[in-house]
Amino acid sequence: MTVIVDQFQRIPYEPARDGRVEMHSGLSRHYPTLHANLVAPREHDRSIGIVMAHPASDFLSHFLLRGFAEAGIPSLGVNTRYTSNEPALIMERAALDVGAAVRWMKDRLGFERVLLLGFSGGGSLAAFYQDQAENRSVTHTPAGDPTGFADADLPPADGLMLIGAHPGRAHVLRHWIDPTPMSESEPLELDPRLDLYAPVRATPLDRDWVLEYRQAQLDRMRRIDAMAFERLAELERTGDSDRGFVVHRTVADPRFVDVTLDPSDRAPGSMYGDPARANTAAGGLARFVTVRSWLSTWSIDHTNADALRNLPGVTCPTLVMPLLGDQAAFASESRAMHAALTNAPATLVEVPELNHYLVDQPHGVSHVTGEVRTWLAGHALAA
Repeated sequence: MTVIVDQFQRIPYEPARDGRVEMHSGLSRHYPTLHANLVAPREHDRSIGIVMAHPASDFLSHFLLRGFAEAGIPSLGVNTRYTSNEPALIMERAALDVGAAVRWMKDRLGFERVLLLGFSGGGSLAAFYQDQAENRSVTHTPAGDPTGFADADLPPADGLMLIGAHPGRAHVLRHWIDPTPMSESEPLELDPRLDLYAPVRATPLDRDWVLEYRQAQLDRMRRIDAMAFERLAELERTGDSDRGFVVHRTVADPRFVDVTLDPSDRAPGSMYGDPARANTAAGGLARFVTVRSWLSTWSIDHTNADALRNLPGVTCPTLVMPLLGDQAAFASESRAMHAALTNAPATLVEVPELNHYLVDQPHGVSHVTGEVRTWLAGHALAA
């Protein structure tokens, strides 16, 4: 019987030197360390390994880590500096943390080849990282240059996997944000015509109404952009570091209530359960954010971490695997990411029925890892 072990890793990273305090913890500020967990068979070779990271979620015990280890592939789950500090997230700095993890796997742990696996919001981070590692195309960040991002050491991964992934946090919010608030400063002043959850709203939704709704969502995103740039100009005038604000009502994608929009195997609802309740909950998407984080992370027009723009720059073998029961990352988005891989050997594998977190689907992990092993063998990347 194969014995699987968890090996806690402490990976040093280069902190920002811009003088802005973005985290409360003195431990994090004075001893900059990324926490990671290498899950692997007790006896394993180092011909190939996987790195999994998310911009802000805790991946130390991600359900795929043990599954890959049981399939014979050591996998490293990495937490960026923004785990438990999401409101301050700067995507460029999170990409630097991915680079630290890739270097650690290769230089410190001795893996010959390292693959990046982007799950959920980790997909756009992985795509952004790989594009920059191969091309170094970002020369400007709307939130300010974080620690010389354009000149940082970013070793490319040897392959990329996007599993249950979406094109970017800004893309998600652009489709999830509730367009009913008429003012960001008065969140209870709502436009009832655009209320997705109104009792009178019937499904399938009227397609003309959906078009109006989608435009209103984009309009709200751009109003917040304008507010953020206005406040950024104030910060530059005053010398202040940053400013926080609340984005109310951010769980209102019409696809949550109407499964005939972007058809798949999913059930109505959201990854949070009842989307109407989640829409006003404290834990909603992008609920608490800062000016600089909004522009780097959530702005559909200004974020650099946009897989649909990053993936054409990727040349390594890439697997795109949508989970067709997913209520968070939708099938059409995976197909668009696959289509964007115009310069890489790209494979699209659509997995029926599986939901975002494989909840109550005990066969799901082995199904995913089996598909990955088949893909690895087809691209001479197998261990």
